[in-house]
Amino acid sequence: MKKFLSLGLVCAALVCFCALPALNAADAPADGLSMASTKKPVTFNHSTHKSADCKACHHTWDGAAAVQKCSSAGCHDNFDKKDKSVNSYYQAVHSKKVKATDSCLSCHAKTAGKDKDMKKQLTGCKGSACHVD
Repeated sequence: MKKFLSLGLVCAALVCFCALPALNAADAPADGLSMASTKKPVTFNHSTHKSADCKACHHTWDGAAAVQKCSSAGCHDNFDKKDKSVNSYYQAVHSKKVKATDSCLSCHAKTAGKDKDMKKQLTGCKGSACHVD
């Protein structure tokens, strides 16, 4: 009986653990978030990024506190395109280097893989899904 109860509790804990990302995703802002800190503003839609882990982009988020914008003070708050530091907004969005915390562009390149049409749509500047004129 104790083994059955223990197994049941472990299963319940596992279900709750797996459900947490879904609960956090439900709190995500509505679509149409304007990322206006770029030369050509980007409209970000959380609904098209549902499969991504929130912490992939919000890498300093502890899972409990309010989520901060990428451009918040102390994060990616340097808007000089030439800046190559971790505080560079341009690098956070456009870096092609794959690192522990990917940029938007490097994640899009991984998603597109070898599909040339998808790569153009997800990683191109002009006429891409990101910078819609």
